[in-house]
Amino acid sequence: MAPRLHDWDDDSVTVGIIPQTCGNCGGRTDRARMSLEVVISGTEEFVGIRTVAVTPCCNGRRHASYPAEMLAELLDHLKHCPRHEKTV
Repeated sequence: MAPRLHDWDDDSVTVGIIPQTCGNCGGRTDRARMSLEVVISGTEEFVGIRTVAVTPCCNGRRHASYPAEMLAELLDHLKHCPRHEKTV
């Protein structure tokens, strides 16, 4: 089952996920908001980026296994593709 895109902005996407119990609050959720987070070392030097998933039930944050490079490409595509233009 491919994730379904529910919503997006310049920094994140909300995708449908297999319904599951939230590890933070115990609520059931079928979506997560995914974004990128900068990873720095203890000396504040840039190390890389990782994908973070936030659950809508309690805003619980988890590091997601979805590749950060693919999420960055998706966000860039949504930002520049005329077919995916958002109207506010």
